[in-house]
Amino acid sequence: MSGRPRPTTALLVAALLLLLLAAPVLPDTDAASVRLTEPARLLGEGGTLSPEAAVRPVPRGEVRGAAMTLTVPRLGIRDLPVPTGSTQRELDREGILHLAGTGLPWREGSNTFIAGHALGFRQTKVPYVFYRLERLRPGDEIIVRDRRGRPYVFRVYDRLTVRPQDYWVTYPVAGQTTISLQTCTPVPTFERRLVVRGELVEDPSG
Repeated sequence: MSGRPRPTTALLVAALLLLLLAAPVLPDTDAASVRLTEPARLLGEGGTLSPEAAVRPVPRGEVRGAAMTLTVPRLGIRDLPVPTGSTQRELDREGILHLAGTGLPWREGSNTFIAGHALGFRQTKVPYVFYRLERLRPGDEIIVRDRRGRPYVFRVYDRLTVRPQDYWVTYPVAGQTTISLQTCTPVPTFERRLVVRGELVEDPSG
């Protein structure tokens, strides 16, 4: 039998593998692409206070630059001013922080991300603010008031435990206006981040 020899199955498989290796690898979504290159980490805990001394958080003096106040009945938090910032130093000083660049309750489709210490340092203005965050359950209310005192009521619907590198929890949730409360867990290692999420159910703007 004459003519050129037919390519073997092994050669065909090798050629197919070379084509696949040469093709670009793309993430499934835009968010996935951001996560691959995201240098930021969730703010953490480094407190020296004792868990046994945890009490209801009470602000020490005026908190400047607070665009909102936070009320969480289940945790005994009432009208607590929440300043905005983005650094570990600010969180260590204040004890609670609205993460700059994340949403605000009055913006539809936003994720208002608030980080708070489980313990804190002795100089922290509001220590232990989220020491009992794990007590929140689906249906519990989280209320944020703007500077005019208008209430935005959220209802807890989810709880996540993530790594410090999982910055995606600060991103908006598709089709929802949400709030996320974050602290470190477990005490005393603080290796993970506990995030409790609520969905907006009452908006004073209608």
